[in-house]
Amino acid sequence: MSEISDYIDFSGTDHSIITSLMQKNVHVPSWCHLRKLYNYKEHKILFDTVNLRDKIRKDGSVEKSSRYSIGMERLLVRRMSEFMFSIPVKRVYHNTDNNAVRQTIARAIEAIYKYSRLKTHNLKRSKAFYAACEIATLWYAVKKPNKLYGFESQYKLKCKTFSPMNGYELYPYFDEYGDMLAFSFKYSITVNNETKTYFETYTSDTHYKWIDDGGWRLVADPEEVIIMKIPVIYLSRPEAIYEEVSYIREEIEYTLSRNSNVIAYNSAPILKIIGEILGDREMKNEDQRMFRMNSGGDVGYVSWNQAIEALKYNVQESKELFWSLTQMPDISFSNMSRLGNIGYDARETLLTDAHLKVGDESGDWIEFFEREDSVIKSFLKMMNTAWENEIDEVEVEHIITPFIQRNETAEITKRMAANGGKPIESHLESIKRYGQSNDPQETLDMIRKEQAEETQIAVADVFGSAN
Repeated sequence: MSEISDYIDFSGTDHSIITSLMQKNVHVPSWCHLRKLYNYKEHKILFDTVNLRDKIRKDGSVEKSSRYSIGMERLLVRRMSEFMFSIPVKRVYHNTDNNAVRQTIARAIEAIYKYSRLKTHNLKRSKAFYAACEIATLWYAVKKPNKLYGFESQYKLKCKTFSPMNGYELYPYFDEYGDMLAFSFKYSITVNNETKTYFETYTSDTHYKWIDDGGWRLVADPEEVIIMKIPVIYLSRPEAIYEEVSYIREEIEYTLSRNSNVIAYNSAPILKIIGEILGDREMKNEDQRMFRMNSGGDVGYVSWNQAIEALKYNVQESKELFWSLTQMPDISFSNMSRLGNIGYDARETLLTDAHLKVGDESGDWIEFFEREDSVIKSFLKMMNTAWENEIDEVEVEHIITPFIQRNETAEITKRMAANGGKPIESHLESIKRYGQSNDPQETLDMIRKEQAEETQIAVADVFGSAN
C-alpha cells in the first residue's frame, strides 16, 4: 500500500505541503454553486430584474414584482434522508456464536454506536451529504473514565461530521488506486471579532495542524495517530440529487410569479360606461353613487376571467415531473389524504420507486459504515487490549431499511405464518415491546398470578356444580 510520503515531501515548507494536500483529485460540485440551488433565499428569481421588473410609480414609490421562491431542493434532501435513515440502521454481528468474548465485543461496539448517538447523527450527516455532495466524519477519543462499553475505560469515543455546509473545505488525498492516504480540512474561527484560518491533516500515523497568520505555520508539533489508521471516513458524490430537476423548480417559480403579477394587475375594479353621462355624478353618500345616463346607456364593472385551469395543470404536471425524476414520492398532506385507508401491501407498492432509490443509494453508505466500523474497532483495540486478537474476528453487517409506515398486525401475521402458526415472541418480550410497564417481569408475574386465580375459581365452579 502506498504511503503519503511517496507523494508529498513533509520536510518542505508549510506552504508547499498545504498546496500539495489541497490538490483534490475527486470531482465534487462546488458548494458555492449548489447553495444557490439548495437555499431558497438565493434562488435566481429573487434577483431577476429582467424577466420580473419592479414598477416605478409616478410618485417615485416602487411596486415590487411577485417573486415565489420555493425550497423544493431542500425538501427533496429531507425526503431522501428520511427514507434512508428514519428507520435506524440495523447492525447484525456475525462469527460470535459460542464465543463469549466476541459476544461481549459486539455489545461494546453497539454501545459505542448508541452513546455516540449515531441514530440521529445519520439523519444529520445524510442531509449534509445530499445537499453538499460530500461529508467527512472524524472519530476521536476524549479522556473520560466510564463503563459505558461494558468495561472500565479511560476514554469515551465521539465523532464529528464536517461538511461544506458548515464552512469546512474538505480535501481527501487518494492515490491512483483509490486508497485515501491523507485527509485535510480547512476552516475559519472568529473569536473577539478576529478571524483565524486553520488547516488540519490526518495521515495514518500523524495529525498536523497549521494556522494562517500571514503565512502558514504549524500550531504545535505533529501528534501521533495511535490507531495507525486515518480516523476520518469520507463520502462524496459527483452530482447533487437535485441538480437535474432544479430547472423544473425554477419554471414553477416563474410561472407562479408571473401569474401573481397578472392577478395583481387585474384585481383593481374597472368601470365600464356605455353611452353618455348626463350632468354630474350625484353623491348620495359614500355607499351610494348615482349616474344619469341617456337612453340605452349602462354602467357596470368589467369582470376578469382567468384561464386558471391551464395554470393549475402546468404547475401540477411540473411538480409530478420533479418528484418522478428524483424517484421520490410526493407525500404531502393533500396527496396522502386522497389515498384513504389503504393496506400495508398497497403502501409498499406505492413506494416501490422510492425503495429502489434507497437501494441504489445504500451501496455507498454501507461502504462508508464499514470503513467507520473499522476505525471504531481500531480504537476499541487500544481501549481494551485484552480483546486485541478477537476484535477483527467479529463481523458487522449494516442493513439499511427504507422508510414505510409499519403495520404491526400484518408483520406479526407474516412472521407467524413463516413460523408454522406458532408464537414469535414470549409473554415477557411482548410486555417489553409494549413499553408501558416499569417492571415487565413483575407485570408478567402478576398476569400469571391472576391466571392461576381464575383457573382455581373455574375448577371450583366445575366441581361445585357437579355436587
